[in-house]
Amino acid sequence: MGALSWLTEPYHSAFMRHAAMVAVLVGVLAPTVGVWVVLRRLAYLGDAMSHGTLAGVAGAYLIGASITVGALAAGVTMGLLVAVLERQRRVSEDSAIGVVETLMFASGVILVSRNDSIGVDLTHFLFGQIVTATRHDLAVNGLLTLVALLLVGVAFRDLRMTTFDPAHAAQVGIPVGAIGTVLIVLISITVVVSLSTVGLLMSVAMLITPAAAARLVTHQVPTMTVVAVGIGVASALGGLTLSYHFSTPPGPTIAVVTVGWFALAAGWSAIDNRRSGKPRDETVGRAMAASEG
Repeated sequence: MGALSWLTEPYHSAFMRHAAMVAVLVGVLAPTVGVWVVLRRLAYLGDAMSHGTLAGVAGAYLIGASITVGALAAGVTMGLLVAVLERQRRVSEDSAIGVVETLMFASGVILVSRNDSIGVDLTHFLFGQIVTATRHDLAVNGLLTLVALLLVGVAFRDLRMTTFDPAHAAQVGIPVGAIGTVLIVLISITVVVSLSTVGLLMSVAMLITPAAAARLVTHQVPTMTVVAVGIGVASALGGLTLSYHFSTPPGPTIAVVTVGWFALAAGWSAIDNRRSGKPRDETVGRAMAASEG
């Protein structure tokens, strides 16, 4: 079997082509949003939201509502609760996230316990089941991805300002709190779109890892976004192809591939540090702010 046929063989079937298209959507959206999550050091929020969304998924399942709507509502609710708790001076951001994650995840577990069959039926939402993606899933995910990308485009300047210099952003009239809420909504949409691919529990892999890898090799936000998306799409399609040939679960396989890309980026960064004689992290944050200011 030639290399080309090895790559194309999995996609002779319609269901695998649908899976590939859904994977590409996640590969584009998650890293695009993930860039801002990484730059703002909100990785814990992304991870917590992936767990907390279980409450919305389980609740929607029990009442027969849309799983997508339930997950999105839970994500936004979680983000808003974190924002409210953060207003307390003695409550740090990570503490607020931890408290709300506990509430949401525990509520989800309680809801799951209310029905004997729900645990089995929700497994593919927890760990992903991309090969069952339908045209309806593709259409919904495509619409959500388009909305999220448009939000990023419209809010790009304000996201940049509030990320690198929030004090100045507030002084010039940018609604810092509102932009934070926009980012929370973007993370929620990303988690929802990841439901059928890597699942809730591993959505953080696509949200954080490609962006973190790109952060190691560039210090400009547009370039970082392009590199992160490239890694995300390559990971999604590469993981899906590997899972077909080696009969492994698609979601975890995609997640492992993202870590492989991160390892390559870390290796490249280490070599670059030795050549330049100083760690990139000492200057990269300042360079980002200067180049994007």
